[in-house]
Amino acid sequence: MESSNSENPPATKPSSDAQVLSHVQTVLTNYLTSSPIYQLLLSSVILTAATTGLQSVLCLILGPPFIAVLTVLHGSLSATIIDLVGGLVVASAGSAKTGVSTDMHISFVGTAREGDTLFIEGSAERVGSTLAFARVTIEKEDEAGGRAVVAAGSHTKYVK
Repeated sequence: MESSNSENPPATKPSSDAQVLSHVQTVLTNYLTSSPIYQLLLSSVILTAATTGLQSVLCLILGPPFIAVLTVLHGSLSATIIDLVGGLVVASAGSAKTGVSTDMHISFVGTAREGDTLFIEGSAERVGSTLAFARVTIEKEDEAGGRAVVAAGSHTKYVK
């Protein structure tokens, strides 16, 4: 769970996708430099898009630290990704404070292995004045060049 940073002033809602992307990248950089767990596990994540539609898209290439004993993506990394992206979705709504986690649910529906590239997409179901509700999907490229879901989750955050 990440905590809200009371030192950051509230942001105004960005007016363009470029501004949203810049704002979300700033929040991501702050996460990666101030959170040891995010630094350890997600320092190589790349933000590829963020829109005013309350959406964030990232990618991550799986290396050895992300792999469990059975040579597939470790479930704890999936949970950490969903936690991170839930906060970025709140940031894409224009907030400087991304809140604290109150609830997360994860379904592990596929596998990913070392060398696979994960495509992570988060979207907001609702960002209110007290709670924010996000959905996050983690996919990999399949053999046919399409996408296969590896894990999907929901993330509720207290944002007041």
